[in-house]
Amino acid sequence: MKALLKYAMIFILLATSAAYAQTAALSNKKLNILTLGDSNGTFAWSWPKQLQLALPNATVFNISKSGRTVGFLNNGDSTLNSLSVINENLKKAADATGDKPYDYIILDLGTNDGKAVFADRQQDVPVNYQKLITTIKTCKYATINKAKIVIISPTPYGNKAEITEKYKGGSARVKAMSEAFRKIAKQNKCLFVNGLDIPGLDIETMTPDGLHLDAAASRKLIEVVVAVMLK
Repeated sequence: MKALLKYAMIFILLATSAAYAQTAALSNKKLNILTLGDSNGTFAWSWPKQLQLALPNATVFNISKSGRTVGFLNNGDSTLNSLSVINENLKKAADATGDKPYDYIILDLGTNDGKAVFADRQQDVPVNYQKLITTIKTCKYATINKAKIVIISPTPYGNKAEITEKYKGGSARVKAMSEAFRKIAKQNKCLFVNGLDIPGLDIETMTPDGLHLDAAASRKLIEVVVAVMLK
């Protein structure tokens, strides 16, 4: 019940921002895209929604879930562990696309792995991320395993998040993730977007809680993602 109330409050706080998202198309390319993320990928104005607006001729199949981690058991829920459910999610994606290959797979994970409860397990995050990438690239689905992977490292923790016990010290942890994910991207020939360095994204004014991006912030993030994809 507490979790439901929490996300209801976040929805109310962010809902008014949805109308302010910029909707101009950035490209008319007909792309097939799979997106995997956490709560920032689930709202009506989330980055996958902004991606669809930026690429109106693209097909975006979004499998994001609030609370999702790269590889930790979050809130006692095994379905939030990406590694635990990646094969299931890849099957969903394969079923959804039929025989049409995905051009890109975009991953935006790590924010929840930076929670204080996981502070002593940060060395596992890049290991888990590499396992996730390997599973995607070696999966049995021909429509998925040849897709270009885009890795987005977590956006910053704002002060409103940092002052809570739940997220205390998170800024340092997501900074370390950014460097680790950059290396993983290079090693695996993936594209990389540094969530800590998104022009125009102000985590203090574009979130109600220091974590959940409003429509404008989601758009700023996607502008960089699209630029990297179409470079």
